[in-house]
Amino acid sequence: MTTSEKEPIIDKERFRKIGLLIQMYTELISEFKPGDILDLGSMISIMNELVKESDICEAYTLSKVVNSCKKYIEKITLDDIDNLKPIKDGLLLINSLFSHLEKGTNFTFEISDILEQLDVSNYPEKTQSVPDKELSQVETDVYEEEDENILADDLEILTDFVNEAEENLDTIEVNIVELEQDPANQEIINNIFRPFHTIKGVSGFLALKKINKLSHATENLLDSVRSGDKIMNDVITNVIFESVDMLKNLLSRITIGINDGKKHNDKDINIKNLIDKLEILQNSPDKEPLGEILVRKGVINQESIEESIITQKSRPDKKIGEILLEENKVTTKEISSALKDQKSNIKKMAVQVKVDTIKLDDLVDYTGELVIAQSMLKQQATKDPSLHQSISQLGQIVTNIQNIAMSMRMIPIKATFMKMIRLVRDLSNKSDKDVSLIMEGEDTEIDRNLVDALYDPMVHMIRNSVDHGIETKEKRIEKGKETTGNITLRAYHKGGQIVIEIEDDGKGLDKKRILEKAIKTGLVSKEDNLSDAQIYDLILQPGFSTAKEITDVSGRGVGMDVVKDGIEKFRGNLDIESSIDKGTKFNINLPLTMAIIDGMLVRVGNEKYVIPTIAIHRTFQPSKEEYFTVENKGELIREREQLIPLIRLSDVFNSKNNSKPVWESLVIVVESKDEQKAILIDELLGKDEYVIKSLGGGMEEVPGLAGGAILSDGKVGLILDVHGIFDMANNIN
Repeated sequence: MTTSEKEPIIDKERFRKIGLLIQMYTELISEFKPGDILDLGSMISIMNELVKESDICEAYTLSKVVNSCKKYIEKITLDDIDNLKPIKDGLLLINSLFSHLEKGTNFTFEISDILEQLDVSNYPEKTQSVPDKELSQVETDVYEEEDENILADDLEILTDFVNEAEENLDTIEVNIVELEQDPANQEIINNIFRPFHTIKGVSGFLALKKINKLSHATENLLDSVRSGDKIMNDVITNVIFESVDMLKNLLSRITIGINDGKKHNDKDINIKNLIDKLEILQNSPDKEPLGEILVRKGVINQESIEESIITQKSRPDKKIGEILLEENKVTTKEISSALKDQKSNIKKMAVQVKVDTIKLDDLVDYTGELVIAQSMLKQQATKDPSLHQSISQLGQIVTNIQNIAMSMRMIPIKATFMKMIRLVRDLSNKSDKDVSLIMEGEDTEIDRNLVDALYDPMVHMIRNSVDHGIETKEKRIEKGKETTGNITLRAYHKGGQIVIEIEDDGKGLDKKRILEKAIKTGLVSKEDNLSDAQIYDLILQPGFSTAKEITDVSGRGVGMDVVKDGIEKFRGNLDIESSIDKGTKFNINLPLTMAIIDGMLVRVGNEKYVIPTIAIHRTFQPSKEEYFTVENKGELIREREQLIPLIRLSDVFNSKNNSKPVWESLVIVVESKDEQKAILIDELLGKDEYVIKSLGGGMEEVPGLAGGAILSDGKVGLILDVHGIFDMANNIN
């Protein structure tokens, strides 16, 4: 049944009264619970008023729907019916009809399905609850006949629906990413649930059955998460993303119809498999099955469990534990212990407290000051043995506080990785390539200050991997590869650093072509003997690009230098590995925390410097025979049959430190990006952890310095940026 009721003339006061009654009814519905007689009485009273006002205004379709809702509510009161879906759907229809009255447009949509739900003759006896999640076989939506024209009145309604639905889906995607960082946040879960609920309700009125059923199934799964029956995890997150994509696909089909003015068939879009997946997830238990626990604990073997499961199929009223007891396969104590394990295995979200980031930074700073004060006290206590034990105990407490403060800065990198899923999906569609994103180590924790800093570099590198690295399907087939290219995001801790790898299985970097371009642009000369790593590093130079053409994705020579600068700003470095036709790997190495550094304290003249231990390769005192000077190469030190350039910090920083002969000093061999150099020092003072302090003012941008540290004697030591020192030394030479 459809209606094309003409808009009646309504005076403003009566129109306002109808709107107010509908608003009151909406509020009661939103608060209503089965069995609440008081609310039902209020609803019936409002319905009577709405029927009267609708009849006076000759708004007969509205009057008919309101009257049907009234009769159904009366039936709920008399027969204790607890299926609330018809009155909720009826409310949505009432709002839609009133909206048409407000706009002065004709209402031409199918309403018979809702009237049928509200028909009390279908409920001769007490009706059992029909779960919201119950979905019949997927039907095709309103667009069943090709080339059927869309009515002019319908075009505006459909356009509004599509625009609103697309905005809602965009909101859902953003909230899902936020939920990854805070899975227990009920507000975010509600912010995801509500848009699906809106899409479901409006699509039901518009007879867009596929959109209605898919959003309905997704809403049911989210409702289970809201109620605490399900726990938000990666599997649920991924299937919600799938649902969002499928809904966007269905909306795009409607958009095509709106542009053409015709209803387009969408029978080719299959949503049944996705709905099945949503239902399976909703109905699957979060806890480990009892039988698996018993097998895992060695109480019973798998064959015995399978035999009991067969028995259970003929006795569905019996639980598996009861059957195992009846068959004397386990004892009551063993079942009780397994049930206890089952309950403890259910993941529970830890209670979280949101803390202002400024307060967190202050805590870390004061913890650093505490570490410094404790170190200074320890140094002074060496003169008083009686204080030694107390200072040692204080040191343990300070270390524990320091570890807790540092851990509070750490968050999983998963949220940043998840953002790349959408990026890869969009880029693969734009490039017409099949690209899959694989994530490993996404639970690896990283300093929260680095999370945002990593986003742009990762976006640039993934763009390059999709556009330049991964080949087209045809090229991959020619090379004997799978048609789907793979990009792997990998994160792990190594030697006090966090390593993030972005690896693709594409065509790899062309060293010859890179070198030719670098020589042509004057970056290097033909005489330079560059290693593979040094050649690959050339792509990090500003404006350097070997792309034959500019695309929407990349090729403008902008990006990799930004990546390099962004990483080095946080005391990190970027290494590149590549093999022709096998792929390219970008290795980002960053300090585990931005607050503390593990370093070696050295003295050069009257100055003290901290060299990060992660960069130190070896320390030794060279002999006179191991020291060389070579024309155009400067000073060199022989270390294990290899000549290494020597760096004097006094030359780098233009200081006036007295210089002793090299063979009377020490050298520290340091490494950065497969390049080694020796730093000349006067004295090695010891290894320790140092709290990094910003140099502030005009010294923040001084090359070669990563910051400062307050030493145990209260003086300031400068923390060296090894890669920056290398660059400065190269410029001197």
